[in-house]
Amino acid sequence: MSLPNPNTPLAYLTPTLANQFEVSRYIYAVTLGAYIWDIVINLSNDYKLLFRLKVNLPTVVYYLSRVFTLSYILTSFIFQVASVPNCQALQISLGICMALAQSTTAMLFLLRVYAVWYRNKIVRGVFIFLWVAVVIASATVPFGIEGVHIGPTQQCINSQVAGYIESTLIMGLINDSAVVAAISYRIVKNCAAGDSFEVRLRTFMGSGSIPQLSKALLQGGQHYYLIAVASNIVMLVLLKDPSVPAVYHGMCSIPAVALINAMACIVFRDIKFGRISADGTTRFPSTDLSHTFLNKPSASRSLPLHVRSTYSQDGESYTRNTNTADKAAQDAELNAEYEQDHDDSSIPKVV
Repeated sequence: MSLPNPNTPLAYLTPTLANQFEVSRYIYAVTLGAYIWDIVINLSNDYKLLFRLKVNLPTVVYYLSRVFTLSYILTSFIFQVASVPNCQALQISLGICMALAQSTTAMLFLLRVYAVWYRNKIVRGVFIFLWVAVVIASATVPFGIEGVHIGPTQQCINSQVAGYIESTLIMGLINDSAVVAAISYRIVKNCAAGDSFEVRLRTFMGSGSIPQLSKALLQGGQHYYLIAVASNIVMLVLLKDPSVPAVYHGMCSIPAVALINAMACIVFRDIKFGRISADGTTRFPSTDLSHTFLNKPSASRSLPLHVRSTYSQDGESYTRNTNTADKAAQDAELNAEYEQDHDDSSIPKVV
């Protein structure tokens, strides 16, 4: 029996597979349109980042993540809708774009942790290790996906997604979750009325002025990172579910990668334009209402470390000797630094 139109790719697929293929096409098209729209509405912000602010390493990483993410979405869309002479070559290309997109987006997460934990070498070392693990896991993507032509046509379809590809999703989930936990801990530490672990735990669990904590977490951009974590979880579940067709395994990664990158970029822009504190702590009030005053630093928490006689950092106590002769100079320095730290018109240089 001859086919009515032998040039139609769907004619060579089963009805179920043809339906899945069409759904994936729609998802790819919607994702590409949404990501391009996100780029368009942020053109003014990107222009300011490039021409009005100092271009440093974080800014370069930001633009690279946008370029690689768009390249991944675009090559995936071409793979689904265009006539391609060599499906496997294009599949490897989009796999490389995905690896670069995930690596640069994870670098934005790493830079955020660096800004929050810039005094703690152990924490920074742990997150550097996690970033390297994400890069290595992402590098397996080009080798774990296969694409073939649909019948005698030039249209392509995913034929296989290797099981070890899930390591990329697992490492992404671990890294993103660790970032959320690390930054949230610093925000909780800043909001808590005391320095003990019990007080911080009660603050996190809802004791005290929980609206202040919720506001601090939102102002710190944590809800964007939580969306990124949820995206990784959804991808991993779909990949592990045996009832989900192989076509959908590759399809789910497209919107997830786009969404994770968009969330990381929102936080980056908010930091660069001063809408989020770069270190994750300096703009958040304490949940101890007795120490919450407008335009007045807490006696024990807002003093810079170099003018405190006794202070705690990262769970350890330190003592510094001061003398009364330097008190006036220290007070003047404290007032000048406090006014500078709380000037909302300034743009933080730390990312």
